[in-house]
Amino acid sequence: MDKKRTQAAINSQFLQAAHSGDLSQLVLARLDGADVNTVHPQTGLQALHFAVGTNDLLMIRYLTEQCNAVFGPDRSGRWPTIIAAECKVDDAVGDYIVEAEAAYLKKTGQLAP
Repeated sequence: MDKKRTQAAINSQFLQAAHSGDLSQLVLARLDGADVNTVHPQTGLQALHFAVGTNDLLMIRYLTEQCNAVFGPDRSGRWPTIIAAECKVDDAVGDYIVEAEAAYLKKTGQLAP
């Protein structure tokens, strides 16, 4: 199997683990070299979007704190905070994602101090 195909398979495993809420498989795929910011080809969602949508604070924290996931919109223009609002996540997830997204935007110069 060539390197590109291998990377695509690892990234697919990573996104599938995020979608199904399987943190152990997500971590294994990341250790195998998955791109934390890989985008699902049909939905435009990243692992962070899946974790927010499934209300998975532990996975969200892993992706943001350990993997430095990039905050950005999905293919429909929805940022993680919008997904959190649409999915009516727990207060802990909502509060965390609002703070983490704001900190990311501030750090990258996309939000005024």
